[in-house]
Amino acid sequence: MTVHDTAGTAREFLEQTGLEPTLNRILVLSAVADGLRPMTAAEVHAEILREHRINRVTVYRILDLLAEKGAVNRFSTTERAQHYCVGRNHSHFHCTGCGRVQCIDNEKLHFDETAVANALNLAVSHVDLHLEGLCPACARAAG
Repeated sequence: MTVHDTAGTAREFLEQTGLEPTLNRILVLSAVADGLRPMTAAEVHAEILREHRINRVTVYRILDLLAEKGAVNRFSTTERAQHYCVGRNHSHFHCTGCGRVQCIDNEKLHFDETAVANALNLAVSHVDLHLEGLCPACARAAG
């Protein structure tokens, strides 16, 4: 999903996946798609609350549904928080210093999902590579 007309794109995606495009579902999917980095459910909730009242539990339920339908990626960090983002063929970096999570294009990593699947002789449908360490700012602060 692109930032351009995210709500319209969210509505279309929900309809294509057989989900009713309710206002709350559109708001949750749009918030994740507009995020500059993977977001926790609490961050999605706070973002939506800027302009619309929504129950925190509703946000969690919608995020779970969207993850099951493949609309969002859901992954955990060592902090046990679930993070959500959109898009395919990418991995994630979690800074153990500041806790921030960012998406990384697999091509930047020279990671070839097809080559891995072929080498293992498996039918791999999805790869989620999770990297952990220190971001440049935390690495500088650590000395």
